[in-house]
Amino acid sequence: MKVKFDKDGIMKMALFEKITNAEVMDCISDDERIIFIVKEGDIGAAIGKGGENVRNATEKFGKRIDVVEYSTDLKQFVRNLLAPLKLDDVWVKKYNDDLVVYVRVHPKLRKSIVGDRGKNINRTVDIVKRLTDATNIKVISDSRPPKRFNSNKPKTEKPVKKSTDKSVKTPEKSNESKKIIETTE
Repeated sequence: MKVKFDKDGIMKMALFEKITNAEVMDCISDDERIIFIVKEGDIGAAIGKGGENVRNATEKFGKRIDVVEYSTDLKQFVRNLLAPLKLDDVWVKKYNDDLVVYVRVHPKLRKSIVGDRGKNINRTVDIVKRLTDATNIKVISDSRPPKRFNSNKPKTEKPVKKSTDKSVKTPEKSNESKKIIETTE
């Protein structure tokens, strides 16, 4: 973990630690919000009773404050970063020297995770790159359940009634339409 802090970031982290008594590992700021990454187990102290610490920090900084709990488990850390959105699955794959995190979400949540012009996902990728060995996050959104959750039960087919009447053959498949062909004896 190689994180470089500028003077502004160090001052924000120090002030947030003073307000919350939580250990801050990182601080990411943009025009609309400040995200504080707090040490594992310090999320309760950082938020405060009834969100009091976050409200106080919002007043002091004049921006929206997000608090995220760090985790040594990369998958859990990504879940924490994207909370409160419900992720269907998170997994990690290594390609050569790149460690890529995959996130599966319901199609309705994809827009919330990606954000306007990719703003949310880019912010999340930047944080993950700063604090872990992962290099990218890929968002997968489809309505199919993951393959490992599909059951292996054979498909049940409706039984076909066999006709005892010899004058009628079973329908033949045709591109035009289905027809019943009668034979005469």
